[in-house]
Amino acid sequence: MPRLDDVARAAGVSKATASRALSGADAVSPATRERVQRIAAELGFRASGAARRLATGMTRTIGVLTPSVDRWYFGSVLHGIAHAADAHEHDVLLYDLGAFGHGGHEKFERFMRRGEVDGLVTITWSLVGGDLSRLAELGIPVATVGEPTPHSRSFSLDDTAAGELVTEHLVALGHTDLLHIASATEVQPFDSSSSDRRKQAFEAVSARHRLPLRPVVTMPTTLEGAHRAAVELLSSGDLPTAIMAGTDEVAVGVLLAAHQLGIRVPEELSVTGVDDIPSASSFGLTTVRQDPARHGEDVVGWIMAALHRDGTTSGEPDRSHTNYAPELVVRTSTAPPAR
Repeated sequence: MPRLDDVARAAGVSKATASRALSGADAVSPATRERVQRIAAELGFRASGAARRLATGMTRTIGVLTPSVDRWYFGSVLHGIAHAADAHEHDVLLYDLGAFGHGGHEKFERFMRRGEVDGLVTITWSLVGGDLSRLAELGIPVATVGEPTPHSRSFSLDDTAAGELVTEHLVALGHTDLLHIASATEVQPFDSSSSDRRKQAFEAVSARHRLPLRPVVTMPTTLEGAHRAAVELLSSGDLPTAIMAGTDEVAVGVLLAAHQLGIRVPEELSVTGVDDIPSASSFGLTTVRQDPARHGEDVVGWIMAALHRDGTTSGEPDRSHTNYAPELVVRTSTAPPAR
């Protein structure tokens, strides 16, 4: 494995000059920088993150804390982060919190011990109090994706607008007997979760139209768990004419249960979701579309801007929030009630 000494010797410069040329630091002529980088590529040399930090104060790495990697939303955000980071010549260091955030603080402590990232993104997981103070001392920009938080910069779908869109759609079709199925919160609690905001929007629209409210049902967020719970719910015989599910995974679980029980959709039961996951169109699911990959790209763009703003991230931290407008996608799972 070639070392920095080898690159410097082959380029005819000092080790310090070679380090500055490879790390992007100033005070190196364009010709020297080009020669050192060309020779480093020929020798197969790659500067370490620690070396880059010593020379420029940057590691060209973004840290990501996520409670899951194999679910659609989290995977889509990660895809957007990775794509944007690569465009900015940054790597991504992933910390899988596991079990939807349980044990997350221990992973955060490991991150703090390593301290080899330029910025930190948490996906639906909130850092508060002392953790944020310690990051502020390091001058690391921090943002949360998937939930609005007053503690740091955040990016997420406008969940209130999403809940209103699908509920108003069902009411406009003529439904007066609605049921909301919320998804169980699986991450570190916020003041209110996306599931809470969608449920509150459903209740507000129902109240505005003076509709009777059935008790909200909460189901597991996973497709398997939602399907099992939906079979039990729909077997009770006391069916609404329409169900607003808090996520597409829950909605698909309801559709599968209805098909299994011989309940016709949308003739006997209309169903809506939120997210527009890739399989939603295959099930003909009426839903609200969001683009988590874009959220991931935007958070990286914010981190890059924060890093290059006057060369520092000092001062009052940015605690603003970006709300993404939802888009209603009407498919075949909804229709006027037959009764």
